[in-house]
Amino acid sequence: MSITQLILIILAVVAIVWGIYTLLKSIRQKNQDVLATDAIEHDKDGLPIIPRHQRPEPEESQLFKAEITSDNPKGEVQLSADDTELHLDNYPANGGFANANVTKSANDKLLAETHTFVENENDAFSMLANATETITPVVHTFDENQLKNDSFTDNSPILDTHIQAQIDEEQNSPLNNAIQNINISIFPNQQFVDIKGDYLLELIDKYGLKFGAMNMFHRYENKDGTGLLWFSLMMIDNEGISPFDLNRLPTQTMKGLVLFLSLPHPRPVQGFDSMMSIAGLLANDLNATVYDDTGEPINKENTQAMRELAINFGR
Repeated sequence: MSITQLILIILAVVAIVWGIYTLLKSIRQKNQDVLATDAIEHDKDGLPIIPRHQRPEPEESQLFKAEITSDNPKGEVQLSADDTELHLDNYPANGGFANANVTKSANDKLLAETHTFVENENDAFSMLANATETITPVVHTFDENQLKNDSFTDNSPILDTHIQAQIDEEQNSPLNNAIQNINISIFPNQQFVDIKGDYLLELIDKYGLKFGAMNMFHRYENKDGTGLLWFSLMMIDNEGISPFDLNRLPTQTMKGLVLFLSLPHPRPVQGFDSMMSIAGLLANDLNATVYDDTGEPINKENTQAMRELAINFGR
């Protein structure tokens, strides 16, 4: 082997070793950069948190300096717990923040524009409020305490009608739910003598009967028309048993009267006795006679039979 070949072999070995060294160094540096990147902490937005000693130093032109005076030769800004505000009007016009020509006149201009904007905004809100008032109906409010103390004296027609309908339903329940009736009739004793309507109205008022349901007169528990229905009254004319017409009754005549007790009745004894008592009074005033539903004059026997029927009905 010649000397030339030996030298070339040595150079080749050196080149290979140098290449391997350079490659390993590059890989090592890359791994260190990756490890350094992973070691950096990040904030909640994902931005890296750089330690203070690794942060780049700001350039001199970007620093904020106060006015250099004999008391403050270095232009340092000193804040205390008692004074934490920067007074820009004490700084020179050519000092302050770099690349920002903030002057007192600029501040005044900015404040003036701000006031103008606020005034315009207030005017806009005022116009909106006025427009809203024109289209919004007026809502009247009342004091709750006053409403509690006030007494309502005016009647409500709708409420009164509803209440009266309920009262009528309860009062006339025997008539509305009737299955059977106990009937008695009154006829004048003299033949061809009719009962005059105007006189009958006087007797009806005298004995507390009230005109009501089904165009009939009814006697209730109380003479003023309150309480439970006792019995009802109809007239007998040429057409048979008929209801009353108040417009014609004062000038009308009739052949007789029919009184009936509707069954079942919640208080049958009181209803029957009341019917028999008033029937006797009417017959006495009209010079008439009371008959049962078979046409027989009333006596103790048929009266007792009708009374027992009223008591035992529905049992």
